[in-house]
Amino acid sequence: MEKKSPILYKKENECCGCTACATICPKQAIKFVYNSEGFLYPSIDFDKCIGCLKCEEICAFKKDIATPIAKNQNTEIFAARSKSEDVVISSSSGGMFTVLSDFFLDRGNSVAACKYVYESDKVSLTLISDKTERNEARGSKYIQAELEDAFSEVIAFLREYPEKKILVVGTGCQIAGLDLVLKSKKMRERAVLVDLICHGAASSNLWKQYIQKVEGEQENEIDYITFKNKRYGWEKPSTFVKISGREIPIKPYSDWFYMGWSLRESCYQCPYTRIDRNSDLTIGDYWGIQKVMPDFYDRMGVSLVITHTDAGRKLFESVKNNIDYRISNRKDCLQPRLTFPQSRPADRDIFWKDMLQKGMDYCIEKYVEQYDISNKEKVKRFIKNVIKNSRIFLSRTR
Repeated sequence: MEKKSPILYKKENECCGCTACATICPKQAIKFVYNSEGFLYPSIDFDKCIGCLKCEEICAFKKDIATPIAKNQNTEIFAARSKSEDVVISSSSGGMFTVLSDFFLDRGNSVAACKYVYESDKVSLTLISDKTERNEARGSKYIQAELEDAFSEVIAFLREYPEKKILVVGTGCQIAGLDLVLKSKKMRERAVLVDLICHGAASSNLWKQYIQKVEGEQENEIDYITFKNKRYGWEKPSTFVKISGREIPIKPYSDWFYMGWSLRESCYQCPYTRIDRNSDLTIGDYWGIQKVMPDFYDRMGVSLVITHTDAGRKLFESVKNNIDYRISNRKDCLQPRLTFPQSRPADRDIFWKDMLQKGMDYCIEKYVEQYDISNKEKVKRFIKNVIKNSRIFLSRTR
């Protein structure tokens, strides 16, 4: 019988890089390698591959593109923030990651979340067992995490400690992939999966090249990084690194992220830019809170919390004594990344051609965030997609 050869992706926009395929492979025949833009993609060693096609079957991203996640009538939506002012200040929005992870750590369970690794200039999904390390995982990260063996480490933890549970926090595509992996291992009920309202995943290798350039100019390595410092308030974040105690702005890199030039191809058709998800709970910024709940607005940040499952609702109920919250709804919480993916810039291919051929200095000068143009375009696309999604929903309910 002829061995079947799996096809993990035909086009780069068909792979989000979640590593579920490599995790499920019984022969460890899949590894992730950088493409020319610095994104990690799966590569199959066909000498090891036995043609079981488990890797194809586990791909949540392609499944959710083909069949969008159905509307969940039991979804609950809240505006929330930690009662601790210090927690809110130290967090990207209202501090819900800290509140949720505290609940797990205080009970001797574990947390897996992304943290910046200074030694290698990358973001990794890391198992966390204490609050000091958890605090290092706070904050936004405008870099796609290099997951490597992270899913396998979650599975190994659950096997080694059958009496414990784990909270895993990641992007929508990461969590969707892990959801299917844990279900295949009969371990899903022991994990609470929390995904983020995500702008997109930026090239990890591009970041490494950028920050190495900064370090070279400063003749020292970075010792602190923040993509969302709130010293001027939640809505006016500062982006910088510190080298030898000095603040060095990294605005060019954040411009590429916000404008969408540095994002992974799959981000432009992300099926998780919607209220309904594969997770137990979704958290993120509650943008627009001052318009729908002006009495609950906090200049240092408010979180949006969306519960999808009984496990998510139970966790939220368990932390209510540590937060202030208000009940919200699907209409009031809407924001671009809950309605449609980041649009693919018309000049994205030119950006990468310039980056590869003309270099980083050229792109730093040429590619700068265009606030007025981008905001107008966001509003136009928001309205267009709301109308489109309404028509799709109505057609399905007839």
